[in-house]
Amino acid sequence: MSRRLLVACLFAAVFVIPAEAAGGPAGAGARTSPNVTVLGNIPGSYAGMVFSGHFAYATGWATGLSVFDISDPVAPVQVGALALPHFENEDVDLCGTTLLIANDRAVEDVGGVLHVVDITVPAAPRLAASLPLGLTLSGRGPGHIANFVTPDCTQAWIDGGDDVEVVDLTVPAAPRSLGSFKSLASTGPDPAQPAAFEVTHDTERDDTGTLWSVGGGGVAGYRLSADPLAPELVTSSGPLGTNVDFDEATSPYNDFILHNSQRSGDTLLVTEEDYIDMNGDDNQPGSCNGQGKFETWTTDPGVGAMRPLDTWRTELNSADSKAPLTVNCSSHWFDTRDDVAAVGWYEQGVRFLDTRNPRDIRQIGYYLPLAGSTWAAYWSPTAPDILYTTDVYRGIDVLRIDRGSPPDAPTVAAPILDEWYGLPGTSSGVAGFRPSETWGYFCAIRG
Repeated sequence: MSRRLLVACLFAAVFVIPAEAAGGPAGAGARTSPNVTVLGNIPGSYAGMVFSGHFAYATGWATGLSVFDISDPVAPVQVGALALPHFENEDVDLCGTTLLIANDRAVEDVGGVLHVVDITVPAAPRLAASLPLGLTLSGRGPGHIANFVTPDCTQAWIDGGDDVEVVDLTVPAAPRSLGSFKSLASTGPDPAQPAAFEVTHDTERDDTGTLWSVGGGGVAGYRLSADPLAPELVTSSGPLGTNVDFDEATSPYNDFILHNSQRSGDTLLVTEEDYIDMNGDDNQPGSCNGQGKFETWTTDPGVGAMRPLDTWRTELNSADSKAPLTVNCSSHWFDTRDDVAAVGWYEQGVRFLDTRNPRDIRQIGYYLPLAGSTWAAYWSPTAPDILYTTDVYRGIDVLRIDRGSPPDAPTVAAPILDEWYGLPGTSSGVAGFRPSETWGYFCAIRG
């Protein structure tokens, strides 16, 4: 759930800058752990990525959809594009030859749009249909993220609103809204103590067919039923997963939203996004008073049966989590492979976390780029040690990590960069950015 503040200063990407380029692709001042190497950079601005065969599909707010051939995983080559400006579609999804791009609502439940893209010809994506979402004229509408929920590609859930909207895609060129339903991941389980921010953010389907819904109310695991608007609830996180007041003291596992998830065996891996703090004299957006967490939860069946196992935060938490002068510090999108989660942590780069023991999350690698905002990290489907980041400031970074044998991988700590702080003797906090009366949160781009 990210801010329009970052829709500024975007440009298209069509080539990779090799590591030998001046200053290296990460730029002077970047930091990496000894086992992480930056191999290249594709300049631009990207938010989400998904793969099919040896093609990667990356979305950007100004560039639409870009297609990269990753036959050589260390050197992606752009081979196609579809001009389709949108906001925000963080988690691009595809099934078969259909790719989904969602556009956020503009106000209340008006303005959300689902774009259906035909990728039958990978290098020539084609817009097949656009479906307006919401339009009930009440509440907060969906549009932030779209995910397929059936293996036959016929149904999708759209998150980002009070309710989850269900779309029938039996005929991709003629999508139909089937209506919406209320997820416990939005409301929380206790009507007497509802979530402070009733919203769903993401849905992920695991290998068992369970659909993991996450948001302000925590986690809810569903299975589809004969009625698409009445999925069967099989498990949930209970009160512990609910953001009840934007206060970490009383909402220790969810101070804003549970952001996205992936199942790993009997454990659900979850990021908590927390870039906003509505208590006290903290000002947002821009003061970066929260930094979020990476969490592990049990997947025990039963309403309220899930239990938190461990949480992990970056080094900033032990220094001064109110101090950074960055715009965004929080955990965001992650991808996991072989018990190593690669977590995009906005302006704190990528954190590689060993989750082999879900009760003891350990950092075994990191990458802190110069002037970056890492939206997400994705393991390459064509190479076990290659990772791609989508960065709204930098574009796409290509990384290699030598993970070694996970039990032997040492725990590492990333540096706290001096440039994240104000001058000595001054207040470490910042009041937050304010929009221009003329330009809002956009910034001028010089020719």
